[in-house]
Amino acid sequence: MRSAPRLAIVLSLTCLCAAGVFAQPCTPVTAELDPAYNVTTWPPAPFRWCDIAVNVYAQSYRDTYTYDDALVTVTYAPCEGLTFAGHLSASNLKPNFAYQIKLVGKPSGLWAADGDDAANEFIGFIGRWWRTQPNPGNSSDADYLANHENPDYIFEGYLLLEFFITDRFGGAEVDFAVDSSYHVLFWEHQRTPGVCDSPVKWSTVIGGADDPAYDADVGPTEIGVYAEIERGCTGTTTMTVGDYHCSLLLTEETFHQSGDIYGYWASAMSYDGLSFAIVDDMTAAPAGALPARLLASRPNPFNPATEIRFELAAGGPVLLTVHDAAGRLVRTLARGDWSAGEHEVTWHGCDDGGQPVASGNYLVRLRAAAVEQTRTVTLLK
Repeated sequence: MRSAPRLAIVLSLTCLCAAGVFAQPCTPVTAELDPAYNVTTWPPAPFRWCDIAVNVYAQSYRDTYTYDDALVTVTYAPCEGLTFAGHLSASNLKPNFAYQIKLVGKPSGLWAADGDDAANEFIGFIGRWWRTQPNPGNSSDADYLANHENPDYIFEGYLLLEFFITDRFGGAEVDFAVDSSYHVLFWEHQRTPGVCDSPVKWSTVIGGADDPAYDADVGPTEIGVYAEIERGCTGTTTMTVGDYHCSLLLTEETFHQSGDIYGYWASAMSYDGLSFAIVDDMTAAPAGALPARLLASRPNPFNPATEIRFELAAGGPVLLTVHDAAGRLVRTLARGDWSAGEHEVTWHGCDDGGQPVASGNYLVRLRAAAVEQTRTVTLLK
C-alpha cells in the first residue's frame, strides 16, 4: 500500500509554470522519502542482506533492520529548466550498499486522479517500461505503443538516472541529474564496461564487529561499480518539455544475484509527490530562479572555439567540464570558487593535454550550488 508522501522542509513552492514559461521564481524544495516496499517493478521482491563485496550482514541486523530506520531527503528546484537535478542526502541505509535512483511515472490506471499519463510516457520513452497488467514484466516501446490505449493494459515508465554506494554506516551525499538512461548496475570485475556505460565508481568496503550490520571485521576491499547504458550514451539523455508529476524511487542493486540473502532489485524508499517542470529555453527563467544555470554556448556549432556561458546566483564552488559522447572527461574548463553573476569560459576544442579533439558532439557539464546541468556543443572541422 502506498503511503502518503511526507514533506520534510518546504522552503517555498512558488513556481507556476505553463507552456514552458516561468510565471515567477521558484525556490528549492526538500522532501523526505518514505519506505517503498515494492511499489513497482518486481513485486513481491526479497531484500538484499549483503553488501557490494558480498559480506553477509549479521543475523541480528537482518532480523531488525527496516527502511523505517533510514532518513533520506532530496532537494530539487521544481522549475529546474532543461533537466531535473538535485541533491540526495541519506543516513542509516544499508552500509557499503549500492542503490539505484529512479524516476517512476504515475499512470492514471494505478493512480486515478493523482496520475499523470503524459509524464509517465515522457519517462518511459527515455527510460524503460514495466507492464503492471496483464502479465507483469519488463516491456518495450512497441508493446506500449500497441496497447497503451487499451484499458486492460497498464504501463509504468521508469528511468534509472543515477546510482550511489553508501559508506560504512549507510550514509551518502549524492548530486544527481537526468542526463543518462541506465539499465542495471554491474561490478567492474563482473563485466567489462561498454563505451557508452557510466564511469566506474570505486568504494572501499570496510566494517567492524562493533558495527550494527556486521558480527565480524570486514575489508578493506576496493569494489568498482558502474551502470550499463539503456539508451544512448552516458550524459546524452534529455527530457521532454512539460510538467512532471511522478515518483522518485530508490531500489536495491543485486548485481544479478537473486534469492536468499541476495535480494531481487527490491524497492527501498520513495517520494510519490514529486512535481517539477522542464522548459525549452533556460532564458525563460527570471534571474534568481535557479542557484546556477548553464547557458547556451556561442557559437554552436563552432570552429575553432566557443564561449561556454554559465550564471551563478551567489558565489561558490564551480566545476565546468567537457565530455565526449560516451561521457568520458575531455577537458576541465573551470574548477574552484567563482563570484555571482554571468561568466564565459572559452573552449578551443582541445583536451586537457592540449591536443585538438575530433569533430562531433561534446557534452558541457556544470556542477554548482547542488545543481548539475548538461548542454551539447558541436565541433565542426
